[in-house]
Amino acid sequence: MSASARFADIVRMLETCAPGHNIRRTTHGHRVAYNGKLFPDLTKHDNIELGHIRKMCRYFGILDCAKKHIQNL
Repeated sequence: MSASARFADIVRMLETCAPGHNIRRTTHGHRVAYNGKLFPDLTKHDNIELGHIRKMCRYFGILDCAKKHIQNL
């Protein structure tokens, strides 16, 4: 299994690094909206691979902040 982080840890990171974000559960995953952008590809599993998290953080421009909250990102 690849390196991953728990969904709860991602939510805590978003609360700090992306204030005003919105997470919506969909049939196949989660859609995260922040700063006028939408990231629809976050899986619905409890453990999410770091690559998906890194991609979302780069897209939102919060990668430097996220690295402080999620280990090995």
